[in-house]
Amino acid sequence: MSDTGITHYCLGNGELKCDGCKQEKNWQMLNQMPDALRITLQAQAQRIDDTNCILLGRPWYKIGEKT
Repeated sequence: MSDTGITHYCLGNGELKCDGCKQEKNWQMLNQMPDALRITLQAQAQRIDDTNCILLGRPWYKIGEKT
């Protein structure tokens, strides 16, 4: 597990079914970081294929924290 707790991330695709998913929020958080840190954390995390997630009934969907 990384220092930020990001073990998975999803690029998301703008689908309503993806709204509020923590995996997409992880991707957004990674993109806020400086490149050196982002690349290191991203290399340790697993990318979730958003299309597969939707087609399989969203098994990787995690409710994100409310901001």
